Amino acid sequence: YFMLNIVLFVIAFVITLPILATIVMYYILKYLYRNPIKAFHKAINWSTFLYILAVHTLLSYLFSVNYLGYIFVLLLSILTVLIILQWKKYSEINYYKAFKLLWRLSFLLFFTLYIGLVLFGIVKSILV
Repeated sequence: YFMLNIVLFVIAFVITLPILATIVMYYILKYLYRNPIKAFHKAINWSTFLYILAVHTLLSYLFSVNYLGYIFVLLLSILTVLIILQWKKYSEINYYKAFKLLWRLSFLLFFTLYIGLVLFGIVKSILV
């Protein structure tokens, strides 16, 4: 029971503070790979999912509505646009490339949303 609480606390902490998790991941991977650029890319790649969960958690907390379905539809829409653009440009679809670009765009989008929602939450809590 005690170990379960510790695991749940660590998971909640990582979802709540994905920036800290990204930084810790970066330094661990930098030590393992001995290459800061590769470590940066891997840390961003692995923490994208954390930012998606953090944005969902913040949206649910701030607005009391479940946004997981909307996030899923948004990601599928972005993937659809990427595949159509790739088909138009190359007349051939490389799904690996499309998913990789989706994942990188997701990091940029959800990192930005996370920062914006944290600032919004701070302002909301100060004003209320």
